[in-house]
Amino acid sequence: MSTTASKTAPSNSAGVDARLLSETEPRSAKAWPGGIPNARTVMENTPAMAYAPVLIMQSLTIIINKLPVTQRLYERMNATYSAEDIHIFGTLFITTAVYWALGLVFMYADLTERPKWLLKYKVQPWKRVGPKEYTKICAIVLRNQIFVNVPLSIIMGKYIAPLRGMRTGLPLPGVLETVGTWWFCLACTEIGFFYVHRLFHSPKFYAKVHKKHHEYTAPVALASTYCTMPEHALSNLLPIILGMLFAVSAEGEARLSGDFCAGLVILGSHWSLIVMYFCDLEIGTLCTHSGYNIPYCHRSLTHDYHHYSFNENFGPLGILDALHGTSKNFNKVMKEAQARHDGDYDKASQEVLSQLAQWEVEKEERERRAIYGGN
Repeated sequence: MSTTASKTAPSNSAGVDARLLSETEPRSAKAWPGGIPNARTVMENTPAMAYAPVLIMQSLTIIINKLPVTQRLYERMNATYSAEDIHIFGTLFITTAVYWALGLVFMYADLTERPKWLLKYKVQPWKRVGPKEYTKICAIVLRNQIFVNVPLSIIMGKYIAPLRGMRTGLPLPGVLETVGTWWFCLACTEIGFFYVHRLFHSPKFYAKVHKKHHEYTAPVALASTYCTMPEHALSNLLPIILGMLFAVSAEGEARLSGDFCAGLVILGSHWSLIVMYFCDLEIGTLCTHSGYNIPYCHRSLTHDYHHYSFNENFGPLGILDALHGTSKNFNKVMKEAQARHDGDYDKASQEVLSQLAQWEVEKEERERRAIYGGN
């Protein structure tokens, strides 16, 4: 294998941070002489597959909303609870349960190295976060959910949902409303998250607002919302909420299906779409931060590169990164790796994953020497 540009670590302006040393001593990369053990699974995680989870979740939402049992469930739910209660408590319960259920699965795998079938997808198997660090992460995540998620849910349920006509009852959204809402919200998420995230990387905001999220250069799933409360509100939640406030209505869908010249009516989203879209994003961000490159799931490589390089890959979809040139180094590394492997994306990803892990080991060694001295 040629040793060219890919052997040069990307710039990292995060600097020495003693808190990184709190992580459990990583096992040496030499313990894995064959490279990253999940290499054979990378093939399923090509760029095109990054959208597979989105399409699956959209399809699942459409199917669920078409089921007769779902219709009866919504009839009973709206007869028992007010729309305000559904928006506040229903949203909080479902989204919180999904986040912790999946996050705890990854935490269990990190702490116990079980199940073995999941461990084989670990990007950096020698990089581990121990119980002490997980306790700290969970405390920050709970704080953000209590002091950010709960107030925002109350505001949404009591004031914004009635104002925007965000329905909880029948009829449930159909295909066009679901697809239109989903992709509109994805666009809002990409735009909002990219620009807020990039702003938080500026010298004016980084230390006070965003540095906490970068304490773990090889992040774990639950650390996806390990951040300050302003960042959680403005970067993680606000872009999603704005997308939900200005989405396709059932009336717009009906007109569109009958007349393709009729425009989309901009109204609030149905509650079922709010919940399913939030769950989709939660699953995505947990997988992206998990450090596991699982087939047919959201890829962790792109965001792992961001946590190392600091100034690349800001957006969730990569569209605005391409537009603003903030994925140039990452794309260059990938293209050079592909060139060395005759365009094979699978093998190129293996190489970049291995090199990224090696850069991380070397970086930590430099930081330890800077703090403690020695050779």
